[in-house]
Amino acid sequence: MRALPSRLSLPAGRFAQIATIFVGILAILLSGAIFLPIASGADEAAHYVYAAAVVRGQAGLLEPTLPARLANVHQFATCIAFQPDVTAACQGPLRIISDADIVSQTNAGLYNPVFYLWTGLGSLLVPTEYGLYLARALAATVTAVFLAWGLSLLWRRSRTPFPLLAASLFLTPMTLYVGMVLNPSAWEIATLFAATVSGFAVANDSGTPRWKEEHSLLLASSCVLVVTRGLSPLFLAATAVALLVVAGVGRIRVLVTDRRAWIVAAGIGATTAFSIGWVLVHGTNYVGVDKPASFREGLAGIAVFYSNYHEQVTQMYGNLGWLDLRSPNILSTSWILLVGGVIIFAFGLASRRSRWAIILAFASATLIPGVLSGMQWSGYGWQGRYTMPLVAALVVLAALAIDSGPDRRPFDDSAKRIVNMMRWLLPAFLFVGVTITVIRTGHRYLAGDTAAFTAAWQWSPPLAVPLLGAVFFAGLLLVVRTVVGPTPESALSKKTPVAPAVVRG
Repeated sequence: MRALPSRLSLPAGRFAQIATIFVGILAILLSGAIFLPIASGADEAAHYVYAAAVVRGQAGLLEPTLPARLANVHQFATCIAFQPDVTAACQGPLRIISDADIVSQTNAGLYNPVFYLWTGLGSLLVPTEYGLYLARALAATVTAVFLAWGLSLLWRRSRTPFPLLAASLFLTPMTLYVGMVLNPSAWEIATLFAATVSGFAVANDSGTPRWKEEHSLLLASSCVLVVTRGLSPLFLAATAVALLVVAGVGRIRVLVTDRRAWIVAAGIGATTAFSIGWVLVHGTNYVGVDKPASFREGLAGIAVFYSNYHEQVTQMYGNLGWLDLRSPNILSTSWILLVGGVIIFAFGLASRRSRWAIILAFASATLIPGVLSGMQWSGYGWQGRYTMPLVAALVVLAALAIDSGPDRRPFDDSAKRIVNMMRWLLPAFLFVGVTITVIRTGHRYLAGDTAAFTAAWQWSPPLAVPLLGAVFFAGLLLVVRTVVGPTPESALSKKTPVAPAVVRG
């Protein structure tokens, strides 16, 4: 075990911290993966069918040939999708025993195969509908690795608790949910977060010229990111530009001559070339939406997207299942206000250069989804989880810019008071919001969405609900403790030789 931390350039003792956070996150994701019914995630049946097809040598096909028990997963989805009053008990009678090969369908059949090659191993070990549980576990493991490594690095490199507190805002119920079901969006969110944290460390490092932990994380997370979804290379490029703006021209000149930076860039570049090549060869599968017939129609589609932006906010925070299990509106409204508050606070304390970086990251998170949705899908079809990677990058970059950026200054007393207030407000919001959403989700699948909370349960997951609940909340408490930060309030008073920052008008 000692060889792995050494090869990743992890400092002594830090591997244990990463492992501890990893266990907490994995406890959350696996308990949810076991509880949630088969194919209860949006398009999860299509993702599983494609995963099973890829490991059987059928990548890039919309109609693969698979054993009937694997293809039958679509029937499991049909009985509960868009029917919130129907419990998961409807899936029991749908089981079949036939292993005959049949032609199935998957709207994910043109996607990059890397995510599916890994998760499809579950369908080889258990070649039935229930292999989906293993596929979920395989996906969750990778998600947890990058979330844990990113949070650990943020914990150790931040001067104040603010970056960790800001990071808590992208750990919404939706982020956790896509990590529980089979969906590549979980990898995209986790890896862009990790790439932002490590990329900031690399771009602003002025220490010894040796290979460091952040180089390993940046290379690994970026390479996984760009093969996750077709738009992932664009998300990485937009975030990289914002990170370089924070670093400044002088630091960019140093990076250009840094052998470590060239190694990282070469690895990312080669992987990106494969990802873009796959998209160019296989194209895009338009499902349920019409591509605009003209540029003018595309512009009109952009307006359609923003006219329904409130729904995007709801989806980013927590519209689960087949977008038929909404978190209470008060939670999604509070969440977007807290995100806005964190960004405004950071913007007020940032240097001019860092402000431009925050503006670029904000524009990426708000404009890229609207433009792409309008020009590709006439303003429809874009789901909130697609935007969450950019939101994660935005809040983390904004926080790091005033915490550890090259032009940062220590917080003045008013800023310290605000951060101290955030130390209880944001972790409490994370815990309360996730708890409420988990209770509503459990009720929906066990008894039905509109049934009384005292109604008898109609279905049981593979493991006992109390056991899964205990594991879930143990993991949640560990994650909440992580985002509170490593130091007491006195950490905000670290002495530096520069003048204190004040909120600029």
